[in-house]
Amino acid sequence: YRYLRNALSRDPGVEVSCLLFHPGLSKVGGGNKDYIKRFPAGLDELSKFDVVFLGDVGVEDGQLTAEQCRLLKGLVEHQASGLVFMPGWQGRQFSLLDTALGDLFPVLMDESQPGGWGSRTPGHFELTEVGRRSLLTNLADTQDNNLEVWEDLPGFQWYAPVVRAKGGSEVLAAHKDAANKHGRLPLLVTRTFGAGKVLFMGTDGAWRWRKGVEDKYHYRFWGQVVRWMAYQRNM
Repeated sequence: YRYLRNALSRDPGVEVSCLLFHPGLSKVGGGNKDYIKRFPAGLDELSKFDVVFLGDVGVEDGQLTAEQCRLLKGLVEHQASGLVFMPGWQGRQFSLLDTALGDLFPVLMDESQPGGWGSRTPGHFELTEVGRRSLLTNLADTQDNNLEVWEDLPGFQWYAPVVRAKGGSEVLAAHKDAANKHGRLPLLVTRTFGAGKVLFMGTDGAWRWRKGVEDKYHYRFWGQVVRWMAYQRNM
């Protein structure tokens, strides 16, 4: 969360607003100018956001409400905004499946394993044919160099419990080793929903991409995600 916030906050082309929920605190967390004190009230306030990132949060006391989920769905479907699902090991996003946001998920989740999968041995992404051509996954100047970058990226030690991608979705990257009867597990998946775009990021380990190169790939990737999701709306 901190590395992602820093990446976007330091991007001169991005204006960031953060809302941090913490079960152990009596009020939402805040700090610098990047934080807002509450979820935007109504569609008028929410409609100014081009892209929304949802971390390991769900529908429960002190977090999101069913009405806020409905507003987020409308923001994507009718106002061409982007929505990024980034689940975590606490499995709180599973509660979103029973709300209006359930229709937006580009993957089918395994409800028998809400905490996902962890491993001492790092896992790695492998780009699909679609991913090799995508602007989102372009981390080098040529396609060959880009494949080398993805092969050399530091691995992740947790990934979300994904069963398969839903119809109409595009899988950009899958787990290099983990698979089930549907094939290798999709971890980076996009889809169009209404007028907007949705991205599913099935691991919390992208911050590790900074190892040895600082912000080179981490900042580039998330900067491209934000611009890709906001492009159509701003046009």
